[in-house]
Amino acid sequence: MTSYLSIEDLARETALEESLIRFYESEYSKDLPEKILKGGVFFFDGGAVDAFKQVHLRHDKNIGATGTPAAQLKNKYARVLAVTSGKGGVGKTNIALNLAIEFQRLGKMALVVDADLGMANIHLLAGIHPEYSLKDIITSGLKVSEIIVEGPEGVGIVPGGAGVLALADSTPVERARMVAALEDMERAADIVIVDTGAGMTAGVRDFLLAADEILFVLTPDITSLADAYGLLKALHHEKFSRPIYSVVNMVSTLQQAADVALRFSGCVQQFLGREVVNIGYVMKDSTVGAATMNRTPFSLFDKEARVSKNVRNLAAALLKNEMPELKINSAFKRYMNLLKK
Repeated sequence: MTSYLSIEDLARETALEESLIRFYESEYSKDLPEKILKGGVFFFDGGAVDAFKQVHLRHDKNIGATGTPAAQLKNKYARVLAVTSGKGGVGKTNIALNLAIEFQRLGKMALVVDADLGMANIHLLAGIHPEYSLKDIITSGLKVSEIIVEGPEGVGIVPGGAGVLALADSTPVERARMVAALEDMERAADIVIVDTGAGMTAGVRDFLLAADEILFVLTPDITSLADAYGLLKALHHEKFSRPIYSVVNMVSTLQQAADVALRFSGCVQQFLGREVVNIGYVMKDSTVGAATMNRTPFSLFDKEARVSKNVRNLAAALLKNEMPELKINSAFKRYMNLLKK
């Protein structure tokens, strides 16, 4: 009789943390058996126990080859979180910037990359005036350290906009320079937040596929859910296998937040067989509009406002899943490899 194991069962049988099992699923999927869908829930078969143990041994050996124990590998590369949405107007950029501020307050060096080609406006919300963008790394040979602008609370902001589009048309030499520059950025920070454009344009697609994790910003608007599902479906067809989160923005009640989150995750689970972890909600708050008018992030405009506390909770929830000792791959190198295809 075939035995089916939940992730909790697998963690118990292998003596591995659940978060470590999910990491191995993401990075070593080709070496692991396919999960089994049963009753709308995914299970592992009994053979997965030995497979995960073998992957764990090989991973430990690879880390050991550097001469540094895993516990001492502190953020060799930053954790790269892409913040996205199926449609515009859902508050994505505000979430990205204020989330970075809250990470910074929690002791994590945070960088925000403005990768929204059409509406690059993080600098407006942050109240800064950048002189350069990513494009200048290619055209003028500048270093990342020369284009990063210090934002609120010491958050680093990397202006992108049209500069991101230039990466797709870069020469091999220019691309190599960009890879080195972006990797330097990953090594300098703890968390890099990529504020992508909405939808599934080519510029958005590659950033999402390269990210370590994706955070979908949803609203109660039915078109927000439909467009987000369409984007996630496209990513699923591209074989994206790393963690996916959701946050419900602009909600009026906690019940509304729960309903939207469950509707989205349930639809994704039923039709795509993917897990979406909801990390929280952000209530409607007049503070957002007032802060925007003053070109100040709402987390600074009123630290004790409801919306600021909501985003603070999001940051804390994301940090619970952090595994810095396992961040040994560069997300931006993955991105540049995608541009070559």
